[in-house]
Amino acid sequence: MSVREEVYEQIIEILKDAKFPINTLEELIAALPEGLDTTCKIGDVEVTAAEARCLITDKDFPFKDAKQVADLLVERAGL
Repeated sequence: MSVREEVYEQIIEILKDAKFPINTLEELIAALPEGLDTTCKIGDVEVTAAEARCLITDKDFPFKDAKQVADLLVERAGL
């Protein structure tokens, strides 16, 4: 599995219990199991939601599902 696929799958898993649509960054952060401390880990590399939030702008909302969030984050992260 590629890094892109691993990150994508982790984001889907992290947001599996989130209630959509998510209309704001605050709602997205609240949907994360550990808020801004929620972490994706690939090998020795860890990225927290706090670090990744700069990849999302107000124009990206609303998110209709976890797939949409994952698509946007892996694309903007350049994975």
